[in-house]
Amino acid sequence: MNYYPLFLNLKGHPVVVIGGGAVAERKTASLLRTGAAITVISPSLTPRLARWEAEKRIIVHHRPYRRGDLSGAALAFAATDQSSVNEAVAREGRRKRIPFNLADRSDSDGFIVPAVFSKGGMTIAVSSGGKSPALAKRIRDYVKDNLHSEEQRWVELLAQIKRILISKKVSPPKRREILNRLAESDGAALYRKGEIQAAYDLILKLSGLRRAELPATANSLENGAATRQKGVR
Repeated sequence: MNYYPLFLNLKGHPVVVIGGGAVAERKTASLLRTGAAITVISPSLTPRLARWEAEKRIIVHHRPYRRGDLSGAALAFAATDQSSVNEAVAREGRRKRIPFNLADRSDSDGFIVPAVFSKGGMTIAVSSGGKSPALAKRIRDYVKDNLHSEEQRWVELLAQIKRILISKKVSPPKRREILNRLAESDGAALYRKGEIQAAYDLILKLSGLRRAELPATANSLENGAATRQKGVR
């Protein structure tokens, strides 16, 4: 089965999690980071879920799943230890055309959740299409371990440059061309080697921006590099 990868903006959107155990806790933890409006339905909760309820970060219905519980949801997660309950959630999702995830099935017609991590301004998601979640997690961890802080700074800087180009009303095709040139350049490698001035000069060359137009972070990087160079005799 081929899945279509995408990132959803769930801020403020209602999401229902059926279940109150460890799996439901993991799903809820990742959903909290998105700002979704989360409702958990389960007779019992893990201590962590109970704490989130007490902190009013989630809404909890202390009872088993009932038909109709997915009404109005943008997404649904079936995360109980009872296959019959999870399947009932899936049936409601199909009937109401609500995307659903079955925690105990990777071959369903619902969506699957990739192995994810976020660092700095970068989010990495790896999926095997449900064939080997363990391998997907291993690849995710490899990328995570090899993502340097300099790459994170580069991502944040590119995001700032993108905002500047938009504010200057640079056309979308030209903007994509500039950002692609920067993304494919040696900028991150220059940061990693400590060649900050060279990275700064590269930004000026490839972006077409004037020195005064660059983000404050870029200017501070250049000033910091100049200060360090003056200190070397």
